[in-house]
Amino acid sequence: MKLYLNSCEPAEIREIARWGILDGVTMNPTMVAALNRDYVKNLQEICAIADMDVFAQVVAEPAERMAEEAKALAAIHPRIIVKVQTNAEGVQAIRQLKRAGIRTCATAIHSTLEAIAVGRAGADHAAVFIGLLGEVDENPTEQLIATIREIYDQHAIETQLMAAVRSAAQLVQSLASGADEITAPYGVWKLFFQNGHTLARWNAFASNWKKAYGDRNWITGY
Repeated sequence: MKLYLNSCEPAEIREIARWGILDGVTMNPTMVAALNRDYVKNLQEICAIADMDVFAQVVAEPAERMAEEAKALAAIHPRIIVKVQTNAEGVQAIRQLKRAGIRTCATAIHSTLEAIAVGRAGADHAAVFIGLLGEVDENPTEQLIATIREIYDQHAIETQLMAAVRSAAQLVQSLASGADEITAPYGVWKLFFQNGHTLARWNAFASNWKKAYGDRNWITGY
């Protein structure tokens, strides 16, 4: 299981990276454009935060230009994984990049057919956009993950199945349904330690200890 943060904001990434359970960072062109910073400098800053994978996306469309951009991104830092559009040009680029030894993630997948195509092409990761589907499709999103998982397993496809989620419920359902990894925005990550029962219990522990011992340090006795 791997957990990724969907963000291109260095401050958010530093905060979550300190927890010690962050495996990497994903981002997309819309997020990068909204940040409105130098793309390469921001990528370099993110890569320097921790020893983790950083997923960066190409924006070109023909396969040859996708591959060209992908090689330039991969040259920025060895931990960069290149996100490639899931379409006919994208799968051609994925095959080219696989031969060149560049890791790829087929992105914005919304169907089993697309997941089959990118798995066959040899993508290292397949990012299924559960978040959007959960808002516009009446079908259970966990079934999509489970179906792709079954196909990948039956045919020994090594592509890592990633669920891009927008809620805590989608995160849990996706991992329970067979996703290898998830990516979630900062707001969802902040929910990891916001359970009211857990917070109340810890506050009770701390309060009871303070009533008995005050501010004394139990290690030193002072």
